[in-house]
Amino acid sequence: MAKKTNIGERAKVANYTPPPFKFNPDLNGERDITPLLMDPETTALIVIDVQNLFTDPKAPLGAPDGPKIIPHINKLVASCRRHKIPIIWVQETNRKDGSDLGMMGKYWVGFSPPEPWLEAGTHLWELYPELDNQPDDIYVTKTKYNAFWGSDLEAVLRGLDVESIIFTGICTDVCVGTTLIDAFHRDFNPIMAHDATTTFTPFKQEWLTRTELLWGRILTTDEVIAELDAMAP
Repeated sequence: MAKKTNIGERAKVANYTPPPFKFNPDLNGERDITPLLMDPETTALIVIDVQNLFTDPKAPLGAPDGPKIIPHINKLVASCRRHKIPIIWVQETNRKDGSDLGMMGKYWVGFSPPEPWLEAGTHLWELYPELDNQPDDIYVTKTKYNAFWGSDLEAVLRGLDVESIIFTGICTDVCVGTTLIDAFHRDFNPIMAHDATTTFTPFKQEWLTRTELLWGRILTTDEVIAELDAMAP
């Protein structure tokens, strides 16, 4: 999809100044953020694995603050709907017989038969009930941490002419993070809304610092929305 105006020119017209680097302040002044600004016409929102297994603190792999990110995700969803930005819900999904698990089944016994945690249709597999997902949204299933592996995610994104991807979900440093890194290597422009992600590990802060340095911008939910509003044609 051809852009109507250069993204830098659009930022000037809107008098928009992007937020500085948060976790690597030494990068400010050394890197030009302008080419990395989101154009709502070529952006998608991805919500990764906000399923009961990872979101409910009482679930086997529930993030302690899983429910706290839901309002931020829903706020981003509402903004993206206003801008007609595609919303993609990713769910980890495994066969009941475990034939698609590979190393995942060896590392995580609960994913394996006879009652795999993430068999389609089970309670733990379902999206967290407070999410604002709609039938007309896009749904993608995956079998590994990385949502690109063995799925049609890239085909969907290319078909929609997506260039920038807003990342949200669980876990910041596992499924969200590995997918973000792969997106960078596939030449998408990754942006993580850090208050719309969480994890059950103690490594979120470290991951955000590393991600901002190497793979993508780290913004708050409100900063993402402000940029989408400013950059709208």
